[in-house]
Amino acid sequence: MTTAQHSVHLVAASVGFLSFLLLWSTVLWGTLLRVGWGLTRVRHQTLYGVHQTVTLVGLTLGMVHALAQLAVPGGPVHLIDEVLPFSNGRDPFGIGLGVIALELLIALAASVLIQRRLGYHRWRMLHITAYLAFTLLCAHLLISGSDTRSIAVRVPIVASWLSVILLRIATTQQAASVPRRLAERVGARVRGRQVMVNVDPSRCVRFGFCEHEAPEIFQLRGDGRLTYRPAVPNGQVEQVIQAARVCPARAIVLSRAATTMVMTGERS
Repeated sequence: MTTAQHSVHLVAASVGFLSFLLLWSTVLWGTLLRVGWGLTRVRHQTLYGVHQTVTLVGLTLGMVHALAQLAVPGGPVHLIDEVLPFSNGRDPFGIGLGVIALELLIALAASVLIQRRLGYHRWRMLHITAYLAFTLLCAHLLISGSDTRSIAVRVPIVASWLSVILLRIATTQQAASVPRRLAERVGARVRGRQVMVNVDPSRCVRFGFCEHEAPEIFQLRGDGRLTYRPAVPNGQVEQVIQAARVCPARAIVLSRAATTMVMTGERS
């Protein structure tokens, strides 16, 4: 390897590892945000803003890493190899996995622009592919990375992948049990009695997930403001409970209307 090739390789490898670290942290962060962790401690705008910023920086560095491969004098990677997966002649499988991973992550980042049109459930199901993309990214490093031949480098990569998968499994079990028990408890308490709705304006991010679940109660206006009916009919209680469950900012609060008033016997 010539001096020029070594210099370009050093830059590409450094940027690639930094991109991997940022993308690993953003996948973990997104998993924690999905279950509402931290939303009661830090402003949701801050948490989501940092998550999006780290994602964009990680993807940008990933693209820089890919373009740096083209700058290697006499290198084996060509432009078509970074667009069309499995087209490289020397390492089709390893480079192909990296191309698919980067393209999937870019598509997921762009899906934020159509989040409201997709709806919460479709958007969340789409983001499950982030774990597939991160798995392909780890495989790309292990197969194609010339600096990942040693155990000292391979172990952290595998540990990063395991941490993402295990956290996903743990939060999936939590999301499947806790909200269901909570919904059953709330449903049992409010069934047959009027439910009152209150939306905290300082927490509401106005994504419109509540409108998707209970359109007769919540409406997201064209000017970006959210309107809602404070009193919920008995027939729509379950929809409102589901809307409160899917709200990413936990801004919807449900309560029961008072059924008994006590007044003193004193006269003024």
